[in-house]
Amino acid sequence: MTTINIIFHSVTGHTFRLAEALGEGVSAIKGCRPQLKRIPEPSGADPITMSGLDETVHNYLHIPEAVVEDLVDCDGIAVGFSVYWGNMNYAMKHFLDSAAKLWSFASPDKPVTAATELIGKPATVFTGGGTGLGNDAAILGMWTALGFFGMTIVTLGLSVPEISDPSRVGGGSPLGAGTFSRRPGDRPSVAEMSIARAQGRALAETSRAWAQRPSG
Repeated sequence: MTTINIIFHSVTGHTFRLAEALGEGVSAIKGCRPQLKRIPEPSGADPITMSGLDETVHNYLHIPEAVVEDLVDCDGIAVGFSVYWGNMNYAMKHFLDSAAKLWSFASPDKPVTAATELIGKPATVFTGGGTGLGNDAAILGMWTALGFFGMTIVTLGLSVPEISDPSRVGGGSPLGAGTFSRRPGDRPSVAEMSIARAQGRALAETSRAWAQRPSG
């Protein structure tokens, strides 16, 4: 079974709903299963207390908390986070910084480390933001981190009709799924959820092929 870890941080619940949609896309591919993991607040505080949000936040507090080993113990990774000022939020940055413990430079007597096990592993990125401004910039910033791990970045391109629909205003681009959380109406929108499901399918197909690669 090909395992995809969907690691996310959500405050309002919008990014969590995208994570669920990615999981639905993963499940649609034979032999693939998603595992949702939420990044806890770095301070350890209750996100409801920190944000002053309503009870809807409880909808995802049952999801197991992510640890950096979740980057290693899977065949593919999706990471999602809310965007502030064109960058990934602090919780995601803190999580990435804590992944430094995976690094232990290879040597003749220790050729394999946790970090080198990430080389080639498929990964994709999705985002949520108040307006969407800076979402692509934040994805590109995350790609830099994934690149240092040597991971294979999975994108959508123009494979999903909703991405290039000129009548639609909302999240999601050729780089990855997203949502404009402050636009009127239910968010994520139907189109944004559709883009996220397609991203989950794309990641699952790529991860399944990577997991089945010949050893050596």
